[in-house]
Amino acid sequence: MWGRVIEIMTAVWLAVSPFVFGVQSDPTLLWADLGVALLICVLSGLSYWHPTRHAHLLILLVSIGLIVWGRLAVLPPTPAHQNHIVVGIFLLMIALIPNEASLPPRAWRKLPTGDECP
Repeated sequence: MWGRVIEIMTAVWLAVSPFVFGVQSDPTLLWADLGVALLICVLSGLSYWHPTRHAHLLILLVSIGLIVWGRLAVLPPTPAHQNHIVVGIFLLMIALIPNEASLPPRAWRKLPTGDECP
């Protein structure tokens, strides 16, 4: 589940980034970044619940939207929009990591440990 933690940390960066880049006076950028960050946190958090364990895959759509918005909103892209592109590409990579990435393969988890008597 370490991938989900990194997604949440990236969402926190996205929420703080309007203040870092000095565009907090632009309500469109500020509220869009806060909304997208909240959506990423919700999708990552839902992945911890077994019935919605694949919710993090919807972050792929969110990240593609960030990349497209960052690239096409203003030409040439401002530093705030370049941040959207980089965050989107990063989330594309992280969202593909399965929830059980830290565990051994399922087949290995089913093998006897040798402690049982045949």
